[in-house]
Amino acid sequence: MAQSEHVLVNPVTQPVIAPFDGAPRLASLAGTRLGIVDDSKRNADVLLEELAEVLKTRYEITEVHWHRKPSASKPADPAALKELVSKVDAVVIAIGD
Repeated sequence: MAQSEHVLVNPVTQPVIAPFDGAPRLASLAGTRLGIVDDSKRNADVLLEELAEVLKTRYEITEVHWHRKPSASKPADPAALKELVSKVDAVVIAIGD
């Protein structure tokens, strides 16, 4: 009977953490234009509309521009995001449920 050979593999690895440099913080929200990306999940619009109203009232946001994704499982259209970013000073992305 022939002996079979077994190779042991160590499944342990180190996590790969992608570098992330967030956008610089705005000095103030007063007078800024806000972009909002709605991911189309249930209640995302309710949450984001409330957030936009609070930011306008308390922090003097001057404009709000919206982009609604076709669904939560699909990425936002890059051209639409590029257009949104050209109109605003900051963007908020949130999910519903």
